[in-house]
Amino acid sequence: MSNRVIKLQRIFQGSTKPLWWRHPRSAFYLWPFYGIFTVALAVPLLYLPNAVRGIKAK
Repeated sequence: MSNRVIKLQRIFQGSTKPLWWRHPRSAFYLWPFYGIFTVALAVPLLYLPNAVRGIKAK
């Protein structure tokens, strides 16, 4: 394996993007995370009206 420290250092220090978006493969990790995070927040919020009215899940 080659040492890529200098190459990655140039990428990280030369970019104006937020730190978590600077790596070339960051979109590969972040978009699925954002999708799963959104679903994990939306599902309980969609159940909230039923919980307030006292309707139990089947």
